[in-house]
Amino acid sequence: MGNSVGELFFRGGWVMWPLLIFSILTWAVVLERAFVLITARVKYFGLMDKLSKALETGDLSNARQMCQGSQAVVSNVFLGALETAKGKESAMRVTDRNTVRVMAYLKKNLWILGTIASASPFVGLLGTVVGIVRAFHEMAEKGAGGFSVVAGGISEALVATAAGLVVAIVALLTYNMFMTFSNQTMSTLRLGLEEIIDRSFEKGARA
Repeated sequence: MGNSVGELFFRGGWVMWPLLIFSILTWAVVLERAFVLITARVKYFGLMDKLSKALETGDLSNARQMCQGSQAVVSNVFLGALETAKGKESAMRVTDRNTVRVMAYLKKNLWILGTIASASPFVGLLGTVVGIVRAFHEMAEKGAGGFSVVAGGISEALVATAAGLVVAIVALLTYNMFMTFSNQTMSTLRLGLEEIIDRSFEKGARA
């Protein structure tokens, strides 16, 4: 390669610095959310499997102890679904509130990716405009045209545009991926909660 990454970075002009910050923020959120979402999903399926087995035997007390002893984020949601003392409607209301909290937890910081995906192309476009203005300014100062006169400004414009698009594409792809993953997890969680509520009250009625 004729140009190193560092040379291309400095050739892009001052707009490369905010784009660098955007890129660092993007990868920080991506790594953090990937860890949180994968961990939460693994713990959810593990706890769900244990609760299902406990409810099959009618052991509501053991199921509640599992939720109380679990550090999974969804444990409080399951615990609310197992509270049969105040009636099914009360359990569903508590479960709905806890589900909203879990959704907020799963989608935390994703707004950063959405904002970066929207803003990065415009920052790159700003660098493009600055580079073109610079090219025409140099042409006016030297009183001559030609590629050699405007090469610096055009190069700055193209590098800024490319950098803005790269940052935006990464942010947009990861944003959509995490949003889809979160929504699928919440859909599975809601179905699991409905099953647990039905089972817990069925077992409670038999008891």
